[in-house]
Amino acid sequence: MMSKPKHRSGFGLPFVLSALFLLIAVPAHAINYVDEAEVWFAEITTMKADFTQIVSDGTMAEGELHLRRPHRMKIIYDLDEPLVLLTTPVWLHVDRPEDRTLTSYPISETPLSLILQEEVKLRSEEFRTKSFLRDGIISIVMEKRTGKAAGVLTLEFTERPFELRRWTIVDAADVTTTVTLQNMRFGHKYENKFFTPSSYQR
Repeated sequence: MMSKPKHRSGFGLPFVLSALFLLIAVPAHAINYVDEAEVWFAEITTMKADFTQIVSDGTMAEGELHLRRPHRMKIIYDLDEPLVLLTTPVWLHVDRPEDRTLTSYPISETPLSLILQEEVKLRSEEFRTKSFLRDGIISIVMEKRTGKAAGVLTLEFTERPFELRRWTIVDAADVTTTVTLQNMRFGHKYENKFFTPSSYQR
């Protein structure tokens, strides 16, 4: 059994969202899966799920993910030292409650910004988008090699039902982070303070 990491490597800015788009896949010609994915996000108001995260340096973590579209995501890691990620329309906050530290990064510089917008658009002149179907899994790959949010973001959906199950981020430093979702639930109500960093609540 893998033990939970006690160090902080692998849990910086790139890690949230995550894993190679691997091997040879079959191009998804029959259905426009990119459009279908955009519609799926548009129909989501709130979602919560358990997750497992694996980083290419070998670290692993589990926790809970909470989403209230648009813009708001909270990722709570089950670690010995509490770690929480929160997003706003402008910032990605890395909150360490025990240390009473808050580190903030522009959300526009992370691939997360693509799926947190009010209108999710998975195609742009700024990055290249491909979609593939392989063994019942639909993969949508968005690649941006330069500038803000450079890297590769892969979203993986089950074909039936069409639901997001995993994402992979390969960042500009070639660090790969994979997040796999389990026990997804929809329609939960969140108060605004739930997405407020702990340091702001004192």
